Amino acid sequence: MARQMFLEKERGNISPGKYADFLLVTKDVLTCPVTEIHEARPAATYFEGKKVYSM
Repeated sequence: MARQMFLEKERGNISPGKYADFLLVTKDVLTCPVTEIHEARPAATYFEGKKVYSM
């Protein structure tokens, strides 16, 4: 998406000098049993590299 918006120098992956938008959750949803994914809760949200929410 960053490339389509011509923002690949500022966004598109996590690396030094780029904006970071991401969500941390309380469970590793890639390795936990599928029956537990619904238990994952937001732990922190980062927008443009700054924490905007935390538990």
